[in-house]
Amino acid sequence: MAEAHNYNAWLLERSEPYLGRRVLDAGAGVGTFTDVVADGREVVALEPDAEHAAALRARFADRPNIRVVESEASSAVVGGPVDSILCFNVLEHIADDGRALQSFAQVLEPGGRLLLLVPAHPFLYGTIDRALEHARRYRRRELRAKLGAAGFAIEALQYVNPVGALGWLVWGRVFKWDRVPEQPLRAYDRLAPLLRTLDRVSLPVGLSLWAVARR
Repeated sequence: MAEAHNYNAWLLERSEPYLGRRVLDAGAGVGTFTDVVADGREVVALEPDAEHAAALRARFADRPNIRVVESEASSAVVGGPVDSILCFNVLEHIADDGRALQSFAQVLEPGGRLLLLVPAHPFLYGTIDRALEHARRYRRRELRAKLGAAGFAIEALQYVNPVGALGWLVWGRVFKWDRVPEQPLRAYDRLAPLLRTLDRVSLPVGLSLWAVARR
């Protein structure tokens, strides 16, 4: 989703009020969010994939406030506590997601926040999820329980992006495509500003679950 600029801007706008001075970008990928949140902050870009980690080191070689770590999350590799964690569309790839959440809690300083975005609704699971190697999609009560078990206090937990849920259902369950088509993705990204309006309404359905969890 690196090319979905409006969508990513919406995510960052949601995150900004909770970001501190030392941020962990868990599952940094190509560095889309690391690049932006590093302005005025120290960022640890955590990436378990060797090729992605190497690309991140090359991309941010001239930015000393960004440290790339090729590893799973733990306080040892991060190098001390952080005050905020970004984890966007990553947890669903991890086999033991409960253990990952516990690791995040150990890395966060008291009062620090985990900003989490995961795929929602198991009934939406289809060919695109399989192609992306998603282990699961989440129900709200399931995510609430897993966050609580890891020691987090939940400040926000809501379904977001109902427009995307409809597209995902059509592309991945009806047509059984293995990726989001380029043209619909561009059209969808142009509609992303609508998400800000829909954020004001609590909806029972959405492509994703958004959570703010405090340690």
